[in-house]
Amino acid sequence: MNRTTFFLVLMASLFLLASCGGSDSPVEVEMLDNTFSSADLAIAVGETVRFTNVGRNPHNAIALDDSWSTTDAFGDIVMQNGDSAEITFGRPGVYNYFCSFHATPTDDGYVGMIGTITVGDATEDPASAPVDVSVSKSGPASGLTLAVPADYPTVQSAVDAAAPGDLILIASGIYKEQVNVTTANLVIRGEDRNAVIIDGEFIRENAINIVGADGVAVENLTVRNATGNGVFWNGVTGFRGSYLTSIDNWVYGIYAFDSSDGLLDHSYASGSYDAGYYIGQCDPCNAVVTDVKAEYNGLGFSGTNASVNLYLINSEYNNNIAGVVPNTLDSETLPPVHDVTVAGNYIHDNGEMNAPTGKLEWSGFGSGVLLAGSLDSEIYNNLIVNNAGAGIGVIPMIDKNFWPSAGNIIRDNVVRGSGRADLMLGGPVEGGSCFQDNEADSKIPNSLSLLHSCDGLNINMRFGLAGTSDLAGRVAQAQHGVGTGLEHGDAQKPGPQEQMPGGANAPVLPAVDVFRGTNVDTLVTPLLPNGTAINDRNLVISGISLTSGFWPLFFGGVLHWIPRLVWGVGAIWALLKLRKREEASTVAKSVWAALVILVPVLGVWLFGLFGWKEKGIGGRLARVLGGTTIWLVLVVGGLVIGKVV
Repeated sequence: MNRTTFFLVLMASLFLLASCGGSDSPVEVEMLDNTFSSADLAIAVGETVRFTNVGRNPHNAIALDDSWSTTDAFGDIVMQNGDSAEITFGRPGVYNYFCSFHATPTDDGYVGMIGTITVGDATEDPASAPVDVSVSKSGPASGLTLAVPADYPTVQSAVDAAAPGDLILIASGIYKEQVNVTTANLVIRGEDRNAVIIDGEFIRENAINIVGADGVAVENLTVRNATGNGVFWNGVTGFRGSYLTSIDNWVYGIYAFDSSDGLLDHSYASGSYDAGYYIGQCDPCNAVVTDVKAEYNGLGFSGTNASVNLYLINSEYNNNIAGVVPNTLDSETLPPVHDVTVAGNYIHDNGEMNAPTGKLEWSGFGSGVLLAGSLDSEIYNNLIVNNAGAGIGVIPMIDKNFWPSAGNIIRDNVVRGSGRADLMLGGPVEGGSCFQDNEADSKIPNSLSLLHSCDGLNINMRFGLAGTSDLAGRVAQAQHGVGTGLEHGDAQKPGPQEQMPGGANAPVLPAVDVFRGTNVDTLVTPLLPNGTAINDRNLVISGISLTSGFWPLFFGGVLHWIPRLVWGVGAIWALLKLRKREEASTVAKSVWAALVILVPVLGVWLFGLFGWKEKGIGGRLARVLGGTTIWLVLVVGGLVIGKVV
C-alpha cells in the first residue's frame, strides 16, 4: 500500500467512524447551504428525525404552524455547522417546515429552504398542504415604473405593489431595509450606482433577497453591511446583476444559489469573508460572470458544485485570500463541480493578509485559480501574476467523500511571480488533467510539462502530495487562529464605481433568456500593466515552501518529504542489496529493480519484506512495519492535533 493509499484509507476510516450509527438511528435530514437534503420525507409514526447542519451557514427548521422547531430541541434559534437537533413525530400527519434564515414568507406560506415530513398514512389536511413554491414566469417588461420614494416610501413597499415586468426605480438615498422579492421579472434599478444604497446596518441578513422569483434583474446600485449576502437569488431561472457594488456583505457579496440562466456583469465586490461572487449548486448553470472586479474578500469567486456552461471571463480578481476557486463540497447537492470555463481574466496579488476570511477559505491562501475536486474544466488565456501561493493549482477535495480532479485543461495562460509555483498539480488526481502552452517559470512537480501534457504523455498522478499537503496545513493554521482575517466592516473600501449606461432611462430588461444572449466567444489574454514588477519566488524545496509557517511545513514533511526520502534512500539501498545477491537470477534482479524504482514507497516495502534475504521474516516485518507505524503516528497525530479532521 503506497503513501497515498494509506492517507486516503486513514481519512475514509475517520469519516466512517464519525458517521456510523446503530440500527435505531434517527432518520437524517441534513441542512445543506440553503436546502434540506430530504425536502420531502416519509416516516413511520413514532420515528425520530435528526436535523444536522452540515453547511457553512446557520440554519434551523421551524414548523409552518409553529407546533415544533429545532429551536426548542436544540435550545437556540441558531444551529451552526455540526449542530444537531432531534424531533420525534408521534402522530400521523403532514408537517411542513422552513428555515427562518433562508426561506421567505409569501401569501401562501414560504418559499426557499422548505421541507415536508409525512408521518404514517396521513391524509393531507388543506391547512397543512405542502407549500406552493410556483411563481409567475411572464415575459418582457410591463412598461410601468414604481418610483422610490416619490410613489412608495421604501423599496420593499414598491416591490410588494409591483406586478411582473415592472421597473422599481430608486432615487439617491440610504435605504435601511432588507428587500424580499417574490414577484417574477422585476427590474430593480438605482438612479445612481454610488448614491443608491441598500444598507443592512450589520444587523440584517440580506440587502436584496430574491427567492423563487424568476427573471429578476438588479442594477446600478450599492448593497452594503448585510450579515449574510448583498444580492441573493435563490432557486430561480433567470437572474441578472449589472453595475452593482457590494461592500462588506459578510458571507457573499453577489450570490446565486440553485439558480440558472444568469449574468453578473460590470460589478464590484469586497469585504465578504467567503466570496465576493458566488454561484453554487447548479447543473447546468448556464451563467456568465464577466467584467467584474473582486478584491479584499476571502475568495474572489467561489463556485461550489456549479457546473456546465459556467463562464468566468474578462474580469479582475486581486488582493483576496484566493482568487477564483471552483470547488466540490458535500455541503451542497450536485457534486462534483465540472465543465467550468475560466478565461480572459487578470488575476493578481491574491494572498492578501488584510482581507476577511473563514477557515475553509484560508486553506486556498495565495491561489490565483484553484480547481478543487473539479472535472473537465478549462482554464485558458488568463494573465495570472504575483499570487502568494500557486498561480494555477489543480488538487483533489476531501470532504465527507474524496473528490479527485480529472480531465481539466490548463492552456495558453501567462503565469508569473507566484510565491510557491506558477503551475501546480497536487495528487492524488485522476483522468489526465493536462497543461499545455502556458508561459510559466515554476512548476510542482517539476515534471509537469513532460508527464501531464495535453497532446503528449499524460499520466494519472496517484501520488505527489506537495500541493495537497499545503492545504491541510492551512486548515490546521486556521483551526489554531492563524489567518482569521479582518472583522466585518474592516476591509478596504472602494472609490466611486462606473455608472450603468443610460442610468434611469436605460431599457428595462428582465432576466429572461439571459445566457443565450451573452457573448462568451472573444476571449484574449490581458496585457500586463506597464510598470508591474514581478515578485520573486519563495524559498521552495521539493515542492514545499519554507515560508508558509509551521503547519504547512509539518504536513509537507510527513506527507511529501518523508515518503520521497523513504523512496529515494530505500531504492538505493535495495539496488545495492540486489547487486550483492549472487544467487538471484538476472530476471529476478531486474524485476525487483523496476519495482523499487517505478512504484513509489510500496516497491521498497515489498523488497524489504520479500526480496531482502539477510534477515528473518520477523526482523524484516519489524523494520518495515515499525517505520510505517511511526509515520502513521505522525500523520494521525498531525491531523488530530491540527484539527484537520
